[in-house]
Amino acid sequence: MFRRLQADDLLITSGPEAEVFRVPLQPFSFVSALRWCGHRQELIMTAATAGQRVPDVWANDRGDLRLFRCDPRDGVWQQIYRGYAHDPVCLPAGGYVVHRGAGLTLLHGQGAVVREVKVGRFSWGPPSLSVSPAGDTVAWVRWIGDDQRLCLESVEPGRSTQFRTRAYRYAWLDSQTLVYIHGARPRLLDIASGDTRRFGQGLRNHVRKGVAGATAQLQALAELPADQLWEFYHDLQVLGDDVWFSATLTEKGGSRRVDGLFQTDPAGTHLNLVAAMSPNDRVEGFFALPDRSALILVATYQGTTIVDHSQMAVGPIAEFLASGWSPLLTSNHAEFGFHRLPGPLADA
Repeated sequence: MFRRLQADDLLITSGPEAEVFRVPLQPFSFVSALRWCGHRQELIMTAATAGQRVPDVWANDRGDLRLFRCDPRDGVWQQIYRGYAHDPVCLPAGGYVVHRGAGLTLLHGQGAVVREVKVGRFSWGPPSLSVSPAGDTVAWVRWIGDDQRLCLESVEPGRSTQFRTRAYRYAWLDSQTLVYIHGARPRLLDIASGDTRRFGQGLRNHVRKGVAGATAQLQALAELPADQLWEFYHDLQVLGDDVWFSATLTEKGGSRRVDGLFQTDPAGTHLNLVAAMSPNDRVEGFFALPDRSALILVATYQGTTIVDHSQMAVGPIAEFLASGWSPLLTSNHAEFGFHRLPGPLADA
């Protein structure tokens, strides 16, 4: 599903040429997270209604965020849970999981609390919840100071895990494996054993062996000795049999640099350069789709200062995405943004 803002309403559609539904946002003064639950055909949202306290980082006030759902066909929002709730996900077997500020709350479909997972003090770091492909496990990020620790919670009671692994970004590769970014390159985490291993060959090595769509500048950079280059990895998503990530290859002490969006297979063996940025542009984030379309969020720099934000789209529905439609995250994909400040659905 896709969303677009129009005045104080949220427009929802399943794709190009499909019916568009109008969902009101006037009842809300602040929206912190929004997702689509395909198996229920509903939107879920954590938000503060008009007149309630909104999150305020400077005052360390988490606000009155509550959990709501809506069938876009009738556009009626229903409050599910009266307690604090942020970054909601829905479970295939029924119910929801929300971040409670210092852990998780698991809820029945009608909003009754099943159980709470308490792990410490409230943190402003994005909790980045997501549900495994099998629907039996919720992954999330616990912030301990500046550390981002990967955590798992089974839907059925009995298993809570906090890994030693730190993660800047993560995604479900399959129901037993997470792919994550921390340090030099993506790695894989086996959730049963906690063992980790490298994912792929590394950008430089892969380009030297052949990358579909590689530009001449990317190829030239990869031919430099490894100690003359830096590799940086940024955002990460898994869609079906595709692993997507944004990455940068840059020359130490030089001006040559390639920043781009890449796609590979689950084994990390066949790499494609989907889009390369202009010299002053960086991939700030992206939304990938099963048909291999992608909406790319671009930041333009002047030196170290961002001077502009824009979007570009690639793939079969690039024109549709370029017209203002953005993919809605599902419960299988983690959101790494902070509370949007201020206003409903303001772009981060």
